Amino acid sequence: MTPEIETIKVPTKLAQQYYKEVFDPAELISIIGLTTFYKREFAFLLEDGNFVRNTSFKSSDDLIKFLTTNPIRRSYVGAVYETPPTKNNTIQRIKWVSREFCFDLDLNDYDLVRSCGCQGKEQYCIICWSLVQDAAAFLDKTLKEDFGYKKIVWVFSGRRGFHGWVQDKGAGILSQEQRNSIINYLTIIKDEKRTQAVEKDLKHVIPLRDRILEMIAKAFFAHANDKELKAEPFNFTKDQITKLRYNLERGSQPFSKTYDIILERKQDRDAIFTRIIQHRYPRIDRKVSIDIRRILKIPGSVQDTNGRICCRVDIKKIHKFFPENSPTIWELLS
Repeated sequence: MTPEIETIKVPTKLAQQYYKEVFDPAELISIIGLTTFYKREFAFLLEDGNFVRNTSFKSSDDLIKFLTTNPIRRSYVGAVYETPPTKNNTIQRIKWVSREFCFDLDLNDYDLVRSCGCQGKEQYCIICWSLVQDAAAFLDKTLKEDFGYKKIVWVFSGRRGFHGWVQDKGAGILSQEQRNSIINYLTIIKDEKRTQAVEKDLKHVIPLRDRILEMIAKAFFAHANDKELKAEPFNFTKDQITKLRYNLERGSQPFSKTYDIILERKQDRDAIFTRIIQHRYPRIDRKVSIDIRRILKIPGSVQDTNGRICCRVDIKKIHKFFPENSPTIWELLS
C-alpha cells in the first residue's frame, strides 16, 4: 500500500505558537553561523499567497518575533550580502558575499523510474524513498572524498526529500561558475525529464564509477526482482542471479568486484551500467546548487502542507530515516 503525504494546511496561528514555544534558532545558527546572521536574506510565503523576499533580521530574536506575529506558511533562508537586504536595499542592488553550497534531492524528480507505483509530490513508499536515501549517502561520500569537504549537514525537507548544506568555508564563497563545474562532475543523466540519456563515459572516471558500483549498483540489484534481471539489458542466467543474491547477502568483497565477476563477456556492460544510472543515480536540482541567490527552507521550520518539521538527519542513519520519523507540529505542541 502506498502511504500518502498529508496535504492538510497548518493554521498560521498554530505555526505562530510553534515558533513561540518550540522553535529553537540554535539549530539554524549551527548551520548558517551567527556572525553574518544580520546580513542574511530571509524569505516567507504568507497565508494570502504573497511571497516576501529581501528581508533581514538583526538577531534571531527578531526573526522569532517576525515568525510569531505574521501569518507565515513557509520560511526560507538565503545568502549573505555585504549589507542587510531590505525592500529598499534589495539583493539585486547589493554585493553577494557567500552562501553554503546546497543540494536539493526531491523524490518526485524520480517519477519516470519509480517502479513501485508512487507518483508526484503526494506519494512515497519504502521502495521509492530509498532513492533519495541512496542519493544523499552517495553525494555525501562523493563531496567528502572527491572534493575534500568535511562539514555537510543533511536536513529533511519536510515533505519529499533532503537538503544538503556544505558548511566548509571554501564552499560558501564558490562562484556560480565553480559550483557549476562541480555539479557538471556529479551530473550523469543528461536529460532527466525526457530522454534519460547518460552523457558520460564513466570508464575514465574511476573514483565515480567504482562508487556508483559500490553504492548505486548494489542498491539497484538489491531491489531488482528475478524477472527484471532475466530481461534486457541484463539477460542474467539463473546461475548469475543465484551468485548475485549470495554476494548481496553474504559477500565480503567490494560489490564492484562482484559486479565485474558476475557479468559475462557476452553481456552488454554499457547498457547494463546505463540502466543502473537511469534508475538510481542521484537527481540533483542544478539551480538550487548553482544559483548563489537561491533560498532553502529554514531548518527547524514547519512544512505547511503536513505539519512536519524540517529536521536534521544523521547521514550515518539516513537509511533508517523516513518522513514519518520527523515530528509534527501537533506532537510537539501537545
